[in-house]
Amino acid sequence: MKTAWRFNAALLVSVTTLLGGSGARADGTNPYHLEANVVSPFDYTGVVTSPAPYHHVVFGGDTSFDVAIQGMSTGGQKVWFDVRPISPATDIRGVILSGGANARVPACANGNPASGGYVVQVEVQAYHLGTWTPIGWVKYAHVDNINVNNGAVIPKAFSFATASWNYDGSCSTAPHVHMEPYNYRHYACYTNRSPFAYYDTLARVGGGRLGLQQCP
Repeated sequence: MKTAWRFNAALLVSVTTLLGGSGARADGTNPYHLEANVVSPFDYTGVVTSPAPYHHVVFGGDTSFDVAIQGMSTGGQKVWFDVRPISPATDIRGVILSGGANARVPACANGNPASGGYVVQVEVQAYHLGTWTPIGWVKYAHVDNINVNNGAVIPKAFSFATASWNYDGSCSTAPHVHMEPYNYRHYACYTNRSPFAYYDTLARVGGGRLGLQQCP
């Protein structure tokens, strides 16, 4: 379980005020090649049900993959933004760029959330030498019960939604989470680790990779 990383949603407003709620956008510069590990979105052991780089990219990411909880239903389970800094970065925060509770975005092309829930885009910002640098984003699709609005600033581990129960075979055939990492400069990488624990890395954003690749 992500016990050590748990964060109370009721405290989000005060944290947003503390960090500053600006919806910063990257300009492509990342002089220190800051990067971060994108960790499992689940509280439980998961599996990759459709691996990168062969899974379809539908939301503009560098790559994509599907994940589900092993041995139990994924539907209704908490979905976490869980991204951890890699040195020299010392902290990570997220900014909700799109798909927040105040402007939900259906995950399926038909525009019907009953076909596969919603998609949320979270920007990854890394902290180093007193500065927050936007290094990329992650999109999480097929989620419901979104509890943050666009522009909200969230900490490096925050449960922002639940996995959707909704699917009709048109774009989702069972409860799961579709993840798309994107690197503002160069490329993200992926691990395809399966099965994976709640603390395992599934992808990285930031850094200086010149092409899409499996994370070393």
